[in-house]
Amino acid sequence: MTKSEAKMILDQENATAVRLLVERLPDDQVIEIYSLTGGTGPVADLAADQMERRNLDY
Repeated sequence: MTKSEAKMILDQENATAVRLLVERLPDDQVIEIYSLTGGTGPVADLAADQMERRNLDY
């Protein structure tokens, strides 16, 4: 299975946990999380939401 074929899904409990963690990260680490995920997937979505809320540029 290639990276493009893999689909990651977070259940509600894990999504909530990751969201809380991302909310507590400093700005530069939120941007790094987004970058490390390649801007795709549920973790990238949570980081992107924080970037938007904080008005951070990538």
